[in-house]
Amino acid sequence: MSNQRKHRSFKKLLPSILVLGVTAAALGACGDDEEPTPTPDAGTQADAGTQTDAGTQTDAGTDAGTGTDAGTTTTPDTDLALVRLNTNGTVDTTFGTNGIARVSLGKGAGTARDALWAADRDTQNRVVVFGSKKAEGATRADTDRVVARITANGALDETFNAGAVAPAVKGMYALDIGGLSDTARHGFVQADGTILSAGYLSQPTGVGAQSAHRVVMLRLTEAGTPDATFGSKGVVNSAPFATNDVTKEWGISEAYTAVRQSTGSYVTTGYGRAAGVAGSTVDLISFRYTAAGVLDPTYGTNGSFILNLTGDNDRGRDAVALKDDSVFMVGSGVRTTGKVQPMAVQVTKDGQPAPAPGFTEGYKLYDFDRPDQAFFDVAHADVGGVEYVAAAGFRAGGSEDDDAVLLIRNVATGVEFSNPVPFSETANDRFWGVNFGLDGKVYATGFVTEAGDNHFAIARFNLDGTRDTTFGTGGIVTVNVIAGKLEELARSVVIQDDGKIVIVGVAEAQ
Repeated sequence: MSNQRKHRSFKKLLPSILVLGVTAAALGACGDDEEPTPTPDAGTQADAGTQTDAGTQTDAGTDAGTGTDAGTTTTPDTDLALVRLNTNGTVDTTFGTNGIARVSLGKGAGTARDALWAADRDTQNRVVVFGSKKAEGATRADTDRVVARITANGALDETFNAGAVAPAVKGMYALDIGGLSDTARHGFVQADGTILSAGYLSQPTGVGAQSAHRVVMLRLTEAGTPDATFGSKGVVNSAPFATNDVTKEWGISEAYTAVRQSTGSYVTTGYGRAAGVAGSTVDLISFRYTAAGVLDPTYGTNGSFILNLTGDNDRGRDAVALKDDSVFMVGSGVRTTGKVQPMAVQVTKDGQPAPAPGFTEGYKLYDFDRPDQAFFDVAHADVGGVEYVAAAGFRAGGSEDDDAVLLIRNVATGVEFSNPVPFSETANDRFWGVNFGLDGKVYATGFVTEAGDNHFAIARFNLDGTRDTTFGTGGIVTVNVIAGKLEELARSVVIQDDGKIVIVGVAEAQ
């Protein structure tokens, strides 16, 4: 099949920064959220992230968690779960209760439970988590975006949003836009303590019954309150693919992450569709917003970078800003019908395809011999003056069990390790999060299923991709947060400034 490639941008971009009745509250309670199956599918399920994306990857469900326990008829509640390890991989029993901390954001049911997408830390080693919870109120079944802060020792930090008034709860901040279900994705803590949360939300366009996904970013101060210098009351609610042409449906736009350039601007990656584009497939999309939250029309072509390989689904899942302000994105792409492949994309600081070693027109596809494959997380570090990125994900489908996959790449030379690195040769396992340690090693985390029981799992790698066998057992550590349950999955890994490792995920509520 021919290898068609193009970078499609709009002939006309009509930015629209729209803030619908934004209601913000910091919420919390006993904890609950809903996640999907223990072997989430990387490329074949309906996508909660797009308008009419039949046949695409599930993000709000499968990407977010684990699964419904066999033998049950209802989906159980989930809480946040954090495990801290010492540098050698042993459990640090001074953290939480015997090394495990459980934090509830709020009670829910069905698809509205505690969910986690990402975590970061601040300069005081407090862990900031980015996720969602069931909205407050007996009549609401939607989810609200939540940013919560956990102390360095595993307790909800009540100095965060300390002025919260019931039903809001100290320690977390929840965002409600018009009573609609918000979709939180990656977030990070800036050097000054400011917190940026990325995501998207499907909202009415005002044209008939049409709705469209819009980029939604929330910025909080270190104290856990909205940063009024960003967007409107701390929120950017942006429809870059809005159109005044009544013959065209609006496009859809999602922000799976936003990374900060040295200028203070934010570059997003995600996926969506331009206004008036026929069909239901999506393209990788990227926008830039100023430090104040204003869409930047000088980025890419007419304000956007869009990557469409062959007219099938191409997606951005995460990104990092490199030292020269170029942006390295990871996700998945389709060049051959029926085969989703992990993809890396590098663009210049202004949104043009970057001439990265080994890349073609700014991107590279990887193949780990399965029909459903993707990278979901990426990290960046300077190790001894050498710039590296690491990406983590999985391969699935076919007649074999799911496997974790890993990419470690020298940014300057393009020398890289890219291979499946399963926790188990016979059981399902996947990576969802990756980070660099203070030791220059790569830490990748996710889950492994053992006898119908999911475990948090983490592995430590040298820069050449070999496992560091001084960590845990043969380079691997597994922790069973709750025995006998599939609702357990590590989503992110945070390295504290003493080198200790905090694995952050979700587990069935006790």
